Amino acid sequence: MNFSSLLKGAAAALALASVVTLAGCGGDKDAASSAAKSQAAGSKTYIVATRGTFRPFTYVNEKGNLTGYDVEILKEVEKRNPGIHFEYKMMPTSAAFVAIESGQADIVANQVGYTDERAAKTIYTKEVNNYTARKIAVRNDRNDINSLEDLKGKKVAVTTNSEAVRQLQDLNKTYNPPIELIYTDKGFTEGANLVVTGRADATPQYEVSITDAVKTLGLPIKAVGPVISSVPTYFALKKDDDHQKLADTIDKTLKDMKADGTLKKLSEQFLGKDYTVPQQ
Repeated sequence: MNFSSLLKGAAAALALASVVTLAGCGGDKDAASSAAKSQAAGSKTYIVATRGTFRPFTYVNEKGNLTGYDVEILKEVEKRNPGIHFEYKMMPTSAAFVAIESGQADIVANQVGYTDERAAKTIYTKEVNNYTARKIAVRNDRNDINSLEDLKGKKVAVTTNSEAVRQLQDLNKTYNPPIELIYTDKGFTEGANLVVTGRADATPQYEVSITDAVKTLGLPIKAVGPVISSVPTYFALKKDDDHQKLADTIDKTLKDMKADGTLKKLSEQFLGKDYTVPQQ
């Protein structure tokens, strides 16, 4: 098979994975089970907005169930706090924040980084879920990009509202020629697709997502250079007293999970190593 055919096959696989994920969410057995439990006296169900197409943090597995690192943390919260139950709705991160502001959702679970703008309208948990390790992803036949400096004048796919967008926008204040930013709301799926098909030269993505895409989809991409950013991630909740109590419960549970090693085990299981500590 020639390289062109490989690219087309990889892109098709990526697109298919996205379609399968979207289709699978409708039959999420965990959400249905959670809804049934919520009928119990004294229990309450909260709606969790999550992308659902962002492996290995939030995605639909081969059995049609929503899973991933962020999702499994909340399942553990549910397990340790019987009066709390979660249902999941898949949507882009930007739509998720609109949903909690409008009362259509209660929590955003999608590797949420802190911003002052979001904090003014939502509640952030205090305990860190994990620390990201973002690197530059390029097609694996490229050897001309190994640093942020090498992105000058290049086409770079970025996820709207991510910390990577803000980082590259700041660099563009001094870069000449500037980086040509290609914005997408579809996260890693679209960013990797643009790189694989040659429509973008690079995309800053989480190291674990790059590794997972190569392993599970056989995509011809690679992570290059040092870690360009490492930021803590949290859950974000609707801003009111009831959700503050929920945030406090999640924080207490996360502390317990860190103390007994559960969070580290989840990180190693889904992310490949311990990302519960700062990355360099």
